[in-house]
Amino acid sequence: MKKKMLSLLSVMAIFVGSSFAQFEGKVVFGLDYELPEAMESQRSMLPSEMDMLISKNKTKVIQNTMMGAQIVISDTKTKNSTLLMDMMGQKMAIEMPAPSDEDEIKEPTYKYDDKTKKLAGYKCKHAIMIIEDENGEEAEMDVYYTEEIPASANDKLKGLKGFPLEYMINSQGMVMTVTAKSVSKEKIAASEFEIPEGFSKMTMEEFKSSMGM
Repeated sequence: MKKKMLSLLSVMAIFVGSSFAQFEGKVVFGLDYELPEAMESQRSMLPSEMDMLISKNKTKVIQNTMMGAQIVISDTKTKNSTLLMDMMGQKMAIEMPAPSDEDEIKEPTYKYDDKTKKLAGYKCKHAIMIIEDENGEEAEMDVYYTEEIPASANDKLKGLKGFPLEYMINSQGMVMTVTAKSVSKEKIAASEFEIPEGFSKMTMEEFKSSMGM
């Protein structure tokens, strides 16, 4: 069960680490879940909110759970990221290098329609994102996006006509809906993207080994 929980948190961290080259400020997302019955008792351990700080070529994603804090600091030029986990008395800085050509996820396709929704003060349009997994099977997910924030501000949902303010993540039968609650343009201090003192650096392989994964 712990492995599934950590797997979902890792997918969330990687998926949302987007590039906001033309936007500086903060986006607050609310998180909602559809969980398998076997995991329902673990719902309270999952984060209910996610903050994203964006400045030039740096991003910072902050989530707090009952197990502790999880932060992802990313460099959108090098594509390298560091996952900071402060859990159960351990402070770990886990290095996540840029994906190799073999690891690159196939670019999704989209079906656009006329549905709209207002999110965080922005009028958003609807699209169905179609993703093909490693087995060649397709999965469809709803996306609401705004054209008022440049499409170039997003590098995970490649090819989308705007910036996503609501989307879904499906991992191992767990479905998470990410919905923007607020968007604010503000100056972010460079110190926000530095690794704090007291964190032990390790590779993702070393982290998985320490968790028995």
